[in-house]
Order: sequence, then C-alpha cells, then structure tokens
Amino acid sequence: WTRCISWSVAKSFTSALIGIALDQGCVSNLDQKMIDYFPEFTGKLTDPRKEQITIHDLLQMRSGYVWEERTHYMESFFSSGGYWLPFIAEFPLTNDPGSEFGYSNLSSHMLGVIVARGCDSDLKSFAQENLFTPINAEVSDWSQDADGYYYGSHGLSLSARDRAKFGLMYLNDGKYDGNQIISADWINDSLQRYSDNLDISGWIPGITSRYGYYRNLGYGYQWWSAKAGKHQFYYANGHGGNQIVLLDELDIVIVTTADRLYGQFGEEAWEKERAIVKLVGKFINSLPSE
Repeated sequence: WTRCISWSVAKSFTSALIGIALDQGCVSNLDQKMIDYFPEFTGKLTDPRKEQITIHDLLQMRSGYVWEERTHYMESFFSSGGYWLPFIAEFPLTNDPGSEFGYSNLSSHMLGVIVARGCDSDLKSFAQENLFTPINAEVSDWSQDADGYYYGSHGLSLSARDRAKFGLMYLNDGKYDGNQIISADWINDSLQRYSDNLDISGWIPGITSRYGYYRNLGYGYQWWSAKAGKHQFYYANGHGGNQIVLLDELDIVIVTTADRLYGQFGEEAWEKERAIVKLVGKFINSLPSE
C-alpha cells in the first residue's frame, strides 16, 4: 500500500503513544511538569511560568506557547536546521499555562520526546512495538529533528488503510481485533472538548471561524472535533487535507490523504485543503441521523 506523509495527523498518534506510556507506567501522570523531562533547560527558562507547564497542558494545546503558524515564529522552525528543543527556552509564552488554546507544534514535539525519554526508547520503535504492530500497521518513514528525536508533531508516513485501522481502534474504545491496545479511559479522555468554539480565521487563508461545513470547532488531546449537519465528530488533521474522521454514532471512519505541496507557501496548497475538507463536511452533512 502507498504510504504518504500525514503531516499534523501525527499529533493524534503521539497522543495515543502518551496514553500507552501512561498504561505502561513509564509516564506516571499528566500532572507531571514538562520541565521534568527536559532537565537541560533547568535554570535557562527566563519565564518562570514555563516551569508550571504540565503534560496535560501540552496535550490540550494549552501550554501557553506562541501559536507559531499565526506568527513569524514558524520561520524559526525552517531556519533552525532541525534543532527544535532550544525553542523550549527561546519561544515566548503568550498565555498562562492551562488558560487558553494556542496551536503549538513545539508542544506536540515535546510530547513525543517525553515518550522517548520516559520510556527509554525512540518514538518510532516504541510506536511500532506498542501501537502499529498490534493493529497490523507499519510505519514507513518518520522525520527526525537534528538531535535524533522523531517529531511528535508531523512527519509520519502511513498508508490510508493503516490510518483507518488507527481510527477504528478509537471507535472501538481502544480495542483492535479483540485486543485492548489503549485503555478505554484514555480514548474517552482524548476525545473530550477541552476548548470550544475555536476561531481559526487568520490561520488558514480563506477560512472563517467555520472550516467548510465544519462548525463549532473544539479540541481534545491532540484531536479536533466539530459538527456538520446533525453529526458531532472527531478528527485528526494534517495540512493539505490529511484527515482521520471518527463518526462514532454511525460507526464510520473516513480517511483522506493529500500532498500538501511541501515548499509551496502560496494559495494552491490551502485551496486543495479547503476542497477536501468541504467534500468531507458535505458528505457528513448529508448523512441521516440514527
């Protein structure tokens, strides 16, 4: 099967790996402080609020870190040569930790590093052993930062079929083929709405607070949620139109894959993403209620 990069869909997989790490005890609880896993930055954080950021805050995109894609800080990623970890100290906080939603790729990457350091592994190996092999899926490629850590935020290549297996596991409360891969409690907690009525206008060109047919956007543990027509649904979302959509009430998983036209920063990539999202939203909107 053809495997392609899922872009930010990877964030939802990283969330699942945090859940597995909790089940295994190599991450003890979500109230642990982020800085506990990055001791090299102890004493280097000029903003004392960063010392209060928890794993819980990172999962909910409520760490307080700057929303890079709405600001010039996104350029720092491209010019860093892949050295992302120093941004833990360098990037500013725009809100108090836990107070407001702010989409942060850095936060997602930190989650991946936390799994790797906490479980004494690398993210790809841990994922293959504890997530992908149990659902009969396989990682093709996964991008790494300059320190050798696999990105928790993006860069994961999977086939559409394997993405669907992942979505099916979530629909089945963490079970796949009769085996409990992730605890049902984690699935439930991940798909809650910790932030509601999110406004993404000004982030995606041509998008208002409604994302095509998607309305009332919310966010859980690295999972988005929305409503189209009468249907509430959850979705992993990646640039270009990569999505894994969970329609629990109808037992449906929708997977879309797309080339995000890497390196092209004009309208074309966003136009394609809007078209795919509109298509998915129109389909969900057309579905009858139970």
